[in-house]
Amino acid sequence: MAQDSRPLAHPDRRRAPGDESRSGETDVDTPGPVRLVLELAVFGGGAAAFFAAGFRRTAITFLVALAVYHLAAYDRIWWLLHH
Repeated sequence: MAQDSRPLAHPDRRRAPGDESRSGETDVDTPGPVRLVLELAVFGGGAAAFFAAGFRRTAITFLVALAVYHLAAYDRIWWLLHH
């Protein structure tokens, strides 16, 4: 039996069940709140890495862009929190 070598952590292979913005091909159904925490952890970790590397202005810009995106996508955030 051949085993699928695609990593489970690949973003295209994780989705919240019923998420209309995704194709539906997934290895792991991720509850919406967990998906949101993962996204914030990854992007927040990126900002923290910029900050730790001394790129404070880049880190702040990255966090502002992240906040603006989440404010603009409030309907998606609401959906993730309830699914």
